[in-house]
Amino acid sequence: MNNLNTTIDKIALSEFGVHYHQLGKNEQQWCNDEMVNNPKWLDPFWKQEGYQSEVDKWFINKKI
Repeated sequence: MNNLNTTIDKIALSEFGVHYHQLGKNEQQWCNDEMVNNPKWLDPFWKQEGYQSEVDKWFINKKI
């Protein structure tokens, strides 16, 4: 079974338009290198400056 909600799969979809498990060995290696070396994939959205989780927004709006 292939997990389709992983960073490596998102890279494959973004760059090649197919899931990671559908790629050849060279393209899979390229995705691995991209995941390790590209800051775009190293900094997930929840680590971005100014990010607020849904819970944080809820607490702010409820003044808790």
